[in-house]
Amino acid sequence: MKELKNWFLKNIDIKLLSLFLAIIIWLYIAGGENPMVENFIDISLTQTNLGEDLVIKEFPINVSVGIRGPKNIINNISSHQINGIVNFSEISKEGLYKLKVEVTPPKNTQITRIIPSEIKVEVEKVLTKEVEVEYSLIGVPEKGYSLTDEPQFNPSKVKIIGAQSVLENIKQIICAIDISGIKEDLSRKIKVKAVDVNGNEVKEVKIEPDIVEVSISLTRGYPEKQLTVKPKIIGKPAPGYYISEILSNPDEIKIFGNYSKISNIEFLETIPIDVSGITKTLSVKVPPALEEGLNIVEGEVELIEVAIQVKEVIIQKILKNISVVPQNLSPFVSCEIKPEVVDITVEGKNILVDKLKTEDIKAFVKFTDNFKVEQKVKVQVDLPEGISLIKLEPEEVTVLINK
Repeated sequence: MKELKNWFLKNIDIKLLSLFLAIIIWLYIAGGENPMVENFIDISLTQTNLGEDLVIKEFPINVSVGIRGPKNIINNISSHQINGIVNFSEISKEGLYKLKVEVTPPKNTQITRIIPSEIKVEVEKVLTKEVEVEYSLIGVPEKGYSLTDEPQFNPSKVKIIGAQSVLENIKQIICAIDISGIKEDLSRKIKVKAVDVNGNEVKEVKIEPDIVEVSISLTRGYPEKQLTVKPKIIGKPAPGYYISEILSNPDEIKIFGNYSKISNIEFLETIPIDVSGITKTLSVKVPPALEEGLNIVEGEVELIEVAIQVKEVIIQKILKNISVVPQNLSPFVSCEIKPEVVDITVEGKNILVDKLKTEDIKAFVKFTDNFKVEQKVKVQVDLPEGISLIKLEPEEVTVLINK
């Protein structure tokens, strides 16, 4: 034992130096095989501690992070092992906020950069609104059957819960009911959905309850409905003309058909009537445009007489600097008119006014025997046929007589 101790202590400084050098060499070799590296990864972003009465209008899906560590660790890290967190614990009311993104690095690594390190978010209050359940019917019942009335819902109203900006985009809560081929009363539970003005589903809301009980009653035969006739006009009259009146005879027609079809019709259109380029009244006989499953009640007129009346467009025009000339002035007398020109506003049919020129209008003052040396005189105007005077500026001019 004493010999072993002596051996260990003998040249102890050389032995310690050798051990230190061996460790240095090992670290150098190990570091060369597994150096420190940095990489960028896109990670998902989540929020935490948001109050139940608040909602985020828009929230980023992910951020990019720079992560540094040993090569063997960095190469094996995937995006789902790291998560970005935005803490809303200090947010208690709606508004615009800038919040820090927090990222916890995996063991033996460090986060070098977060892009972006802060995000801007708009926080809104969660609102609740009660709305009526509406419906859309898919298909038609078995031939010879029709709905006796509108579908009934239980409950008839539901609550929608969500951000104010989202609720404002909701047009209706719709229940789609498939009645294809049914020949007896229907009762079933159907899920409802929120839709916008374009019919697209709005998923960012909660509906309570989201399932309603639907009841539909059937009857043999078809309901009838009296509808106002509305001629469908395509095209435009000739330039300078407009449609002044549309008359139809009859102006109402009674139809019958499937409840699912007839309940949504508020008027009856005709097939299209082309008025392109017309300059006078157009009279035609046209049938109504009926969807499949709708028919005209027996005894009703099947062709509608339509008269489309047109008139020329009436427009106004201002002609400036029209010279005022003397009329009935003695050849032995001269005069001076102040101002020498006037502005005239006229009105008439488009085809006449559009072609009107300054030289087509005559502005003048009439002289009489009792004319004073200086006096104000009303200006008179001669206009082409079909043209009316609307305004004259000035209406009077000063006339100076030079004898």
